[in-house]
Amino acid sequence: MIKDDIAPDVVAAIEDIVRHEVGRFGLIDVSVAVTEDDDGDPILEIDANYEAAGDPVDPQVVAGLLSKLRDRLWAMNERRFPHIRHHFSEQQKVVGFP
Repeated sequence: MIKDDIAPDVVAAIEDIVRHEVGRFGLIDVSVAVTEDDDGDPILEIDANYEAAGDPVDPQVVAGLLSKLRDRLWAMNERRFPHIRHHFSEQQKVVGFP
């Protein structure tokens, strides 16, 4: 694998996990890119975009997503750390909040 390249199976695994875990919260799409962290190390930057539809967001499910991504990527021999940004609609309901 080239440093700045992402293997198609890695992208598919990321999309699969994100859709499976948080798809019910109005997920529209997922994008993955290689960028660098503050130390200059390559990372996988994941953007998840949502619409104000579906179930109210469960913060515990969202928080647990990163561990599931890391575990799956590590098992695939992908050593770049995943960073995920969630872009929720301002109208999105959240479990436990009015």
